[in-house]
Amino acid sequence: MADHGVTAPLPDAIDSRLDRMLAGMEWELRRSRRSRVTDGAVSTVLRDTAGFVFLHDGRAAVRAAAEQGWTPVAAGDLVLVPRRADLTVRGDGGAEATVVELTRPPAARPDEGPLPDAVVARSFGAAEPGMAVLVRGMACGWSTVGGAVRSGDTVICSRIATTIAVTAVRMWVEQQPCCADRWLSSALDPRIGRALRAVHADLTRAWTVADMAREATMSRAAFAERFTELVGRSPAGYLTAVRVGVGRELLADDTATVAEVAHRVGYRSELGFARAFRREAGMSPSQWRASARAVRAR
Repeated sequence: MADHGVTAPLPDAIDSRLDRMLAGMEWELRRSRRSRVTDGAVSTVLRDTAGFVFLHDGRAAVRAAAEQGWTPVAAGDLVLVPRRADLTVRGDGGAEATVVELTRPPAARPDEGPLPDAVVARSFGAAEPGMAVLVRGMACGWSTVGGAVRSGDTVICSRIATTIAVTAVRMWVEQQPCCADRWLSSALDPRIGRALRAVHADLTRAWTVADMAREATMSRAAFAERFTELVGRSPAGYLTAVRVGVGRELLADDTATVAEVAHRVGYRSELGFARAFRREAGMSPSQWRASARAVRAR
């Protein structure tokens, strides 16, 4: 599970790519409502539609496809479904949420380099309080004069919804830079995207730069240069960052030992994983696990 509310400055390479992708994103508002999911209840809040869910209070778990696992979310988190899909919510203690249904306008740019089925922006409400106020307004159905619908409401609400969704994508990029790299690079260069997908699909493989270049059907030198240009770090550095990032998520599961996590992300020894983890995260795997427990206990 990702750190709640932790962001970092983006490298210039990511900044420019992100600007280009965000500029082409647009949605229209279909409808919005307030929803309560009780403890243990399971509800499909979005059916065959794009949209987002913002948790006002409580805890829950979300799943964007039946074959995927549950992702825990908490008060202040926002979950964006960027394209037509189902989103199921399970109450873990009960949660109050705003559910907003969106659709892509006919003239919208095709969905290049698709985002994940569910984009989770952690602590969205705390990091973007102004946006959180707008979400709460959507739950109430935008105010009208004398109870009558005003001209322009649909346009205004759709632009507000798009702003909220785009802000959530930006936050996700800041919180999950490795996942964002894969998305942005796939959109801007399909060859690099193929290599990234292959790496993410098999982290336990002893990847070399030559292996990645073959996945991209490029020469080793051309691949390394293009990869670094798009992603902002070398192929080897990116591989380390991805392995450590996945390792952090696995460490949140108290049933897995550090040695087991190291093996699952492609390290042959616990020591090698610990060294790489400390370089990337600034602390040992055990220290990070302890901090993750403290966050969950709040």
